[in-house]
Amino acid sequence: MTATATALPALRARGRWPPPPGPRVAIVGSRKPSPYGEAVAEQLATELAFAGVIVISGLALGIDAAAHRGALAGGGVTVAVMGTGVDVVYPASHASLADDIVAGGGALVSQFPDGALPRRHNFPARNLTMAALADAVVVVEAAQGSGALITAEAAVELGRDVLAVPGSIFSPLSVGTHALIRDGAGLVQNARDVLAALGFSQEVLDDPLKPPQSAGFELGKARDGLVLHLSETMAVSASELARKVDLPVAEVVGRLTSLELEGAVRRHGSGYLRALRRGK
Repeated sequence: MTATATALPALRARGRWPPPPGPRVAIVGSRKPSPYGEAVAEQLATELAFAGVIVISGLALGIDAAAHRGALAGGGVTVAVMGTGVDVVYPASHASLADDIVAGGGALVSQFPDGALPRRHNFPARNLTMAALADAVVVVEAAQGSGALITAEAAVELGRDVLAVPGSIFSPLSVGTHALIRDGAGLVQNARDVLAALGFSQEVLDDPLKPPQSAGFELGKARDGLVLHLSETMAVSASELARKVDLPVAEVVGRLTSLELEGAVRRHGSGYLRALRRGK
C-alpha cells in the first residue's frame, strides 16, 4: 500500500535524506520490552530490510533500538526520527548506534532545531512524524498508554496500515498490541505479513517468524560461553548481553532459553543470572 500524501513538518537531517526509493515501515514499541519483544523487533527488521524495506523508528531504548540494529544487520537502510535536534543523540548511550545508522546510508531526522534537548512534549509530535513518514506501522509490545499507541493512532488517521505483534496474555506489554488487533490491526507473525500489507506478494519467511539459524535452541549448550558473561548476583538483560558479546538479540535470547531449560541460567526480573552452583 502506498502512503497517503500528507503535510510533514520541515525536517532537518543528518545522513542521507530523503532515503532511497522503497516502502517504509515504522517499527515501534516499549522502551522496556521483554526479551521476546526485543528479539522479534530485531529479527523482523532484519528480514524487512533484506527485502528492501526502509525501517523507521525513534532511536529510543528497547524496541526502537532493536529495530534499528536489525535493519542494519539485514544490510538495509534505517531512519531514526528524533525528539531532539539531530545533533543531540538521546539517549546518549545510542551515540554509536546513531553513527552506524548514518554510516549505513540512513539518516537521523528531526522537526526540532539543532540543539533542541529532549522535552516530554517533543515525543508525541515525533511519533506523529514517524507515522506520516511510514507506509505502515508495526507495534511490538506496548503497555496501555504507551507512546507507540500514539504512533498507531496517527497512522490510522493518515490512512496507513497498522499491524501488531501478539504477545503473552500474562504480560502488561501485550495490552496495547492486543487492543490494536481487536480493533482491526493486522496480526504480524512474520515479515511476509508486513510485506502483504505493503502490497508485495513474494514470500520471505515460512510461518512463524524464524529465529536466526545460529540461535541455538537445541539442548546441550551447558558450556555456552554466554554463561561466562553472567553474574550470580547482578542480572543482565538480553540486550545488554548482546551488546557485550556483539551478537544479535534474537540469537542471544535463543541461547539463553536453551541454557535456562538446562538450568545453567535463570531469569531474575527482566534479566538473567548464572544459576548458583550446587552447594552455594
